[in-house]
Amino acid sequence: MSGSDLPMLGFLGGSFDPPHLGHLIIARDALEQIGLEKVFLIPAKQSPMRNNAHNASFEDRVQMCREMSKGRDWLDVLDIEGELPSPSFTVNTARLLVEKFPGAALFWLLGADQWERLPEWKDYDLLARMLRFGVATRPGHKICAHPPPYPEATLIHARNIEISSTELRERLYCNLPIDHLTPARVHDFIVGKGLYKHH
Repeated sequence: MSGSDLPMLGFLGGSFDPPHLGHLIIARDALEQIGLEKVFLIPAKQSPMRNNAHNASFEDRVQMCREMSKGRDWLDVLDIEGELPSPSFTVNTARLLVEKFPGAALFWLLGADQWERLPEWKDYDLLARMLRFGVATRPGHKICAHPPPYPEATLIHARNIEISSTELRERLYCNLPIDHLTPARVHDFIVGKGLYKHH
């Protein structure tokens, strides 16, 4: 099997606290521009970039991602970080992905701002050998070269969509609507469970 015949899968990690249309847009853009067969959302059990706890439980964040993937056969969810120790280092997740999808080309999807800091990630050398990277453009950030083992980067021309989970949480705290910022199924799940009502 040649390299071009490998199944190509994308993985978008994050807190998803909560997931929103920005996540959906970058996942779809990556799918189409890289030529992926499917994109998997991977909610972090505890992000190493966060010092404080997530606002919603891991289980609720996984379910919100599942709600977002319903009706979209190109999008799925993996809750594998629930099996791993905290914090959720990407290198540990990558090891499970290599086992779960043998022979596939695995693309970790991230923004150019995160790409710049990739050599600082835990066990960068192992990570760069296990994964390829789909890097979404960000204003003010360059897709720079990294030191050995030279991780492979495929550029994603991202739309400059200014939506953040922080904004959604703040609007919910203030009893403002978010139905224009997240898919209807996610919105209904949040409202039904009364999530993000308190700081």
